[in-house]
Amino acid sequence: MPVILEARDLVKDYPLGEGSVTALRGVSLSVARGEFVAIMGASGSGKSTMLQLLGGLDRPTSGSVIIDGIEVSALDDEQATLTRRQKTGFVFQFFNLIPLLSVAENVGLPFLIAGDALAEHRERVDELLTLVGLSDKAQHKPDQLSAGEQQRVALARALATAPAILLADEPTGNLDYTTGSEILDLLWDSCDRLGQTIVLVTHDARAAAYADRVLVVRDGQLRDDIVLGRRSDHDPAALIRRLASLGL
Repeated sequence: MPVILEARDLVKDYPLGEGSVTALRGVSLSVARGEFVAIMGASGSGKSTMLQLLGGLDRPTSGSVIIDGIEVSALDDEQATLTRRQKTGFVFQFFNLIPLLSVAENVGLPFLIAGDALAEHRERVDELLTLVGLSDKAQHKPDQLSAGEQQRVALARALATAPAILLADEPTGNLDYTTGSEILDLLWDSCDRLGQTIVLVTHDARAAAYADRVLVVRDGQLRDDIVLGRRSDHDPAALIRRLASLGL
């Protein structure tokens, strides 16, 4: 499959007092269209910084990020925002839903931000609510939903514009085991059945085991690229053994 996301020699420095601290040290990677890739590492390893750069939320100190043929790291702020809106969808640990909007309006928020009337995209919103199993709660407000249901809304919103890449940062971090598994199943299904490209950041081997491939990050560098393959059995045992052999 063609490459849809590429990072070349990413370096990211953050100012610290009179000096700086380096979060990423020359990271290069590629993700194929329709692939499910997990980025795994301990807290402070650089994995969340990597996701921010890959999604165009931040700029590298040096190096480049190319999303669906566009070098987003070379764009000005306005162009980068537009490209990010068109090419990427984000799911975070915290759901970031708008309390005053209904479930349907939260799902359709990318269209509203673009200046479209929600009615123009009603069919797409209904399709996404069906995908995440919330068709019967379209008019509910976020505070009427469980945590798992709120994350389902956030996932539907991220998929609204059929993004080239869905980036998920610890999406099960605020959920219990069963509810987290349901969200991971939805992510995997959107990749396997719908061809959605996914990059998932996690510290949890159970979550990473859903991926086709796991990139292990430590001290701002990629330490391993573990190929698991596409499979319906998401048992993390093999991945945990490999991580243990790396001292993780």
